[in-house]
Amino acid sequence: MSHAVTGSRSRLSWLGPLRELRRRRSVILGYHGVADCDRRLDLSRLQVPPELFRRQLQMLSAAGFRFMTMSDAADELAREPPRPGLAVVTFDDGLRNNLTTAAPILSDLGIPATVYVACDFIGGHSPWIGAGGGGEMLSEEEIRVLARSGWEIGAHTLSHPDLATLGYDGCMNEIDGSRRVLESITGGRVDTFAYPFGRYGPEALAAVRDCGMRAAVTTGSGSWRRFELTRAMISAGDPTAILALKLVDLYEPLLRTAPLRAARRASRLVRARMQGAA
Repeated sequence: MSHAVTGSRSRLSWLGPLRELRRRRSVILGYHGVADCDRRLDLSRLQVPPELFRRQLQMLSAAGFRFMTMSDAADELAREPPRPGLAVVTFDDGLRNNLTTAAPILSDLGIPATVYVACDFIGGHSPWIGAGGGGEMLSEEEIRVLARSGWEIGAHTLSHPDLATLGYDGCMNEIDGSRRVLESITGGRVDTFAYPFGRYGPEALAAVRDCGMRAAVTTGSGSWRRFELTRAMISAGDPTAILALKLVDLYEPLLRTAPLRAARRASRLVRARMQGAA
């Protein structure tokens, strides 16, 4: 039996559970890049292969999810209870392949998206992806191209720090500073935000609120509160079962169990040694 037929049957087997999920809740998906990338150049597994990216979105679309940008969905998702059946596709950091690879796939499927740009990375290279791995970042003009095509441009700080380690003034400088930079680039309003590494404290929450953001998203944690909206962060090679766990917020609790904590520590050690060798 061909891989295409097997894959098609596997996707069909997930339609029922995904339709039930759509009736019960909404989902926010978080990506970084969309590219075929040598694993040795992408030890953090940030680059999702294009065909896998397409299949994931096709499954959610077939299950009946209604796709929106984060800004458009913010009020619906921050309700008590949040409106079910919505899906938001987001990208962190601002990789160039969001424009060159992800955007054509999304356009073909009729799906809008939001990209959270770390301003100090603009026109540079991702610090987490090796040379030759597709880690080039969006330029200012490419950000404008995405904005003109209907993408929402969201803020992701200036320097991509861990906001949980900063005081209120430091958080405000990073959050409001990135908003101002991106508004000057696009000429439009920037009113949603993504916490780098998904980490934040009371000072970051206050700064997000005080600088006039409508909503903020986390990475793999959070709630449905307006400034802590939970996202399912998708990694390279995630099988459908892992995707499903992430969509229902069960993946992160599973990772916090003792056996998987030990496995993750070992995995981080291996990645650190590989990065050192590289």
